[in-house]
Order: sequence, then structure tokens, then C-alpha cells
Amino acid sequence: MTGTVITGIGLALPGASDTDQLWRAVTGGRSAVRPIERFDTDSYPCPNAGLLAEETERETIGTFTPRVRKRMDRFCQLALSAARSAQHDAGLAPSEDADRTGVYMGNMFGGWEITEPSLRGLLDRGYTGVSPHIAAAWFPTAPQGQITIGNGLTGFSKTLVADSASAALAIGYGARAVAEERADVLLAGGAEAPVTPYTYTFCTTSGRLSPTGTYRPGDDAADGFCVGEGAVMLVLEREETALAREAVPLARLAGFAVRHVPEDEVFGPSGTRALAAALTAALDEAGTDRVDCVALDAQGTAEADVSELSAVHSVLGPVHLTTAKPVTGNLLGAAPAVDAAVALLSLRHGTIPQVTGCEHPRNADIVVGAPRETPVRTVALLARGADGTIAASVLRAI
Repeated sequence: MTGTVITGIGLALPGASDTDQLWRAVTGGRSAVRPIERFDTDSYPCPNAGLLAEETERETIGTFTPRVRKRMDRFCQLALSAARSAQHDAGLAPSEDADRTGVYMGNMFGGWEITEPSLRGLLDRGYTGVSPHIAAAWFPTAPQGQITIGNGLTGFSKTLVADSASAALAIGYGARAVAEERADVLLAGGAEAPVTPYTYTFCTTSGRLSPTGTYRPGDDAADGFCVGEGAVMLVLEREETALAREAVPLARLAGFAVRHVPEDEVFGPSGTRALAAALTAALDEAGTDRVDCVALDAQGTAEADVSELSAVHSVLGPVHLTTAKPVTGNLLGAAPAVDAAVALLSLRHGTIPQVTGCEHPRNADIVVGAPRETPVRTVALLARGADGTIAASVLRAI
């Protein structure tokens, strides 16, 4: 995949509507995780999540007309906003070469902001209480459809659902599709909007949320994560295509690998070995055995963190370790796309962000306290889904 480059970043995230805001939030340690006020959380053990502030919402999904917003679930709105921003960042016209431009989306839960009220309406008022948009709004492929329809795109497209590894597969397999010339350009990333009563119930019963409402991966006191909502989309294209239209590549997706284990072994010994194997395979494809830092999967539990640290050090030895997830919350299926965006910014700025909230790191290689300014040319990104999917990617500066 050495010929696949990234030329644009678009996002709609807690604490950030563009890359400059995201970088300031991450390097400044400003977490957007806060108490949920959309519904009563008294019965939920974790009352906090990464949520879009009013200003961010106005600058992203607030730019759509009421009619457009009405027919889409929130995760679709977030995805469409991020896609438009990514196209603008890449200097790509919305319908440019439509039959050779596709969309690869990662998502875990689908959309429930429209569905939940409709189910309540069905119970209270019958079929007249059901939104007519529900059929096209809730399923995981809805953002892919809305982006392609909104931009008139007819190129090769897919949606990947693999728990919290979903966007890693969307970006990695998207890069392969570009390298194999199934598409010239792909919008690839993820979107998630899990902060509704029904969806948040599933998050809670998964057992992965922090009962103390904190998110401090890599810390001795880590006890789970807080979810977040949002979307990140990247523009992937072959290097020759980018240069032909005088676009400026941000980085090259140099390596990608996927492994699978039974779902009850993801964070255990076999998952540790599979993560090490995926990282080794991604590095081999990238033609290197070293990276400047690793963006951690950062599940934020003792078992998961220990497993991840063990896998990384078995392959790379001492290496800078970081994650931006405590700033935005863990975006589940879209979380790997957040990692990719921050990694691209690390390459740009020559800085490795600290892990916000990590005060007692399990390992000395975890960057804490303040950002670390150092040459950054290659970054490895890790992702694990509770379904057993394990992925590793390597980004390299141009």
C-alpha cells in the first residue's frame, strides 16, 4: 500500500470542529468528556461521555438545513459533515470523478436518535408515531448512503462493522482498494452517536464503561472508558492521482494487517499474541521494524491495557505510547479514525501528545504530563474490537 496517501482530514468531534481545534484540545489536555444531560443517567453507572459542545455543533451538523437534518440520524449528520470537511481539506470537488470515488465507513451501533422516539411513538400512538425516515436512518450503512447520495458518488463503497475496530478496517481496507485501483479516491473513516438511552444501555451492559466516570488508559487506576460521539473522515487516494491534481499528501498509509481471535480472548493471552502478530505484519508491509510512537487502542481496563502493552513491547521494545481517546471519549466504531487524525497531526507538528488523565502510568513509555516534541516520521495505530477483530496500521510521513 505504499502508493496510497492521505490528502484530507474532516471531523466533527467533542471539543473540535477542525484539526486546529483538535490539536489544541489534545496537546492541551482539555477533555470534552462531561456529564450527560440528554436523558436521566441515575440508573447508569457511568454518567459521563464525550459530547459535542453547542459551538461545535453549530459549526458542523448545524450547517445543514432542518430538512436535511430531519431525515438523518445524528451519526449520519456527523459523518456527512466530516466528509464534506475532508473533501474541502483535500481540495476535492464534491462530485469530482464520481464513478471513481467511493466511501468506506466504520460504525458499531448504527443510529438510534430517530429510532428510539419512533419505538416509543409506536407504543403510545400506533404507526402514526413512527418517523417515515426510520427505514433509511438507523442501519450502519446509512452514513455511506447519505455521503454517496449527497455528493453524487457512484464509486466502490463499503461499510465495516467490527465493534471498536470498525474504522480501522474502513481505512485499512479502503487504502487497499485504492492501491488495487478499485477506486481512485475514497472517503474513509467512522461515525458514532451512542449517547441515547437505548444505545447507552448496550454500552453499559458491555461491562467496558468506567464505573467512576473517568477515562485514564494506561493508568494503574484505569477502570474502563467513557464513550464519545462524533465522526472523522479521511481522503485516501493513489499518490499519482493526488499529484496529478496538485494535492498535497499528508502521509502515506504504509502498512495494515488484521487478525481475529474468539471474542472472549481479545484481551487475554491469545489476543496479546494476535495483536503482536498484526503489528508485526503491518510493520513488515511498511518495510520497517521501528516506529516513533504507537497510538494505543486504550480500552482502559487493567486486563486490556496490560495485554496491549505486552504486545507492543514484545514487538518494538521501548517506544513512545500515546492515545487521544480520553479527550474525545472512546468513539467505539469510529475511535480508530480519531487515532488516525491525531497521528497525522503528530507527523505534521513533530509532537507526541500526552495521555490525558494518566497520572500513574503502568509503563514508563506512556507519554504523560505534557506533549513530547521529537521527530515523528512513522506512527503505528492499534485497534481491538470485543468481537475478536484486531488491527494494526502504520502511517509514514511523506
